[in-house]
Amino acid sequence: MAFKILSTTDVHGNLLAYNFVNSSVANKGLSRFSTFLKEERLKGKVIYVDNGDINQGTPLVTYANANLKENLVAKALNYLNCDFINIGNHDFNYGNEFLYNYVKENNAKCITNNVKYKNEKLGNTNIVEIDNKKIALIGVVTDYIDHWENPNNLQNLEILNVFETVKNSVENVRNKVDYVIVFYHGGFERDLESGEPTENLTGENVGYEICDKISGIDVLVTGHQHRTLTGKIKNTLVIQCGDGCSTCMEIVFDENISVNLKDISNFEIDLDMEEMFKKVLDETEKWLDIEIGSCNKEMYISNTKAAQLEKHSITSFINKIQKETMDADISACCLFEVMPGFGKKLRYRDIILNYPFPNTLVLKEMSGQNILDYLTQLSTYWIVKDDKIDINPKFLYPKREMYNYDLLDGIEYTMNISKSGKNFISDVKVEGEDINLEKKYKLVLNNYRATGGGNFSLFPQLKTLKEDTRDIAEVLIDYVKENNYVEIEDKNNIKLKIVE
Repeated sequence: MAFKILSTTDVHGNLLAYNFVNSSVANKGLSRFSTFLKEERLKGKVIYVDNGDINQGTPLVTYANANLKENLVAKALNYLNCDFINIGNHDFNYGNEFLYNYVKENNAKCITNNVKYKNEKLGNTNIVEIDNKKIALIGVVTDYIDHWENPNNLQNLEILNVFETVKNSVENVRNKVDYVIVFYHGGFERDLESGEPTENLTGENVGYEICDKISGIDVLVTGHQHRTLTGKIKNTLVIQCGDGCSTCMEIVFDENISVNLKDISNFEIDLDMEEMFKKVLDETEKWLDIEIGSCNKEMYISNTKAAQLEKHSITSFINKIQKETMDADISACCLFEVMPGFGKKLRYRDIILNYPFPNTLVLKEMSGQNILDYLTQLSTYWIVKDDKIDINPKFLYPKREMYNYDLLDGIEYTMNISKSGKNFISDVKVEGEDINLEKKYKLVLNNYRATGGGNFSLFPQLKTLKEDTRDIAEVLIDYVKENNYVEIEDKNNIKLKIVE
């Protein structure tokens, strides 16, 4: 008799089938997955595992995490009778106590094997028995978290090496069970077929290495990269689904094991589940609609690439506030693909939807040469294709990383995008003067980039002058509320030019 494991990953706060941009029904969310899960359970034995990155990503969980005592995500997973949880990197965003309480409030058992809280493991390998078959469930989260996360959020926490944890865990259980399933909140650093690197081998993603060098794993369930894939590396089946809970992953145990991606976007909404969260949803909507100030122009975004090519006004808005808040000479920010932009009237909704990630601000001391090196690396985002400037495919596949292109204010520069592929920077001026390669400048940027996120390895080595512990969304909100009105002057300070 066949039985299944179903897994969600990178739900990112989408507990409900709800779109906060226009307050409409969405084709995603755990409340749709709930209907699918109930139907599957009627057919036979199902184990449900969430693979992490679920506590962050929508205004609903942002509001709940700040205002409710109970963990809203744990409440949702308990409603779904979730069996096991793994932890994702974004689940660390609210600090060690929040993370511990999330695990504690879940009826599901935590299987995250490589995280210690106050020297005690947050989770452990679990062995379940179904139809006389024993299955080991091993959980790990990318150990690259130290490079991004605010150090305050990692107090009392220790993240152990992923590869070693998986290797030791598999060796401990392989002879005791029929199947070994590893849940890894991380992705693949190499092409599944050729084994060629698809990103810098920093250790953020080690899915390929796990399958290549550790024998005895039947299935590796992955996440983090928001990719949609199934495949096989040596003798291990691999699977990953996209973010937002419009799809989920299925492992079927029959005569053979198989892995499948399941589209749950068209399943009916579980209205009983949504009713449980109606009160907090209404509170969230009321909070989001409170007007906090205004600005001098509309800044809606319809196309992220066009907004990057033309330096959209919203980057000037963010950079102005960052620069003034941190008393910087230069400010850098990126555009996220989820940004809808906003009109002249500013509400909480407008800021939170445009900056949904819990980044913080860091002020770095940089020489003129450091800045030139930074701009040169940023320019690799662009290539020349059909005599037009286009996005370098490596920023779109295997993972879309449009957020790894920063736009700067307080400085003028020209990116010369070369047909030969060797881009270079020219005409760099700060405060109207040519950049001095020896001079020290103060540059503000988000903590993800400041800690080297996006493979910007120069930043961790540079002197940190100060940090702001508030989320950037909170910084933007506080500025708008304090000033009531924000005036943005669009400056053509970034030029892109095709050269031979």
